[in-house]
Amino acid sequence: IEALPPNASCLVARVNFTVTRAGLEGQLLGITLQHEKPELEERKSELLKQEESLKVELASLEKTLLQQLAEATGNLLDNEELIQSLERMKESSATISASLLESNELQASLDQQRDVYRPLAGLGSK
Repeated sequence: IEALPPNASCLVARVNFTVTRAGLEGQLLGITLQHEKPELEERKSELLKQEESLKVELASLEKTLLQQLAEATGNLLDNEELIQSLERMKESSATISASLLESNELQASLDQQRDVYRPLAGLGSK
């Protein structure tokens, strides 16, 4: 970068592609599990996708709730439509929260199963 002219050096960014031991261990663990227990890695990926989807849905519910409260006119307690909507959102939120909790427990269980192969990945990263 130092050899570049000043007008070109401001357009270039230096990128460090150094491999860390932890990063290499994680990659080796993933490769080992794909070979030894592919269903474990697939289940972990599915859980992560599902968890992110649930988090997005929960954020959407919160946004909808705030929008409905902001647009409500008059006495909130007299607005039957708003109260019914709040009840539906409360039920959905409870279901999503329970699903997220279950997902976290399953991920912890999968991580314990993955840790069996961690010493092998650690040796490979040295």
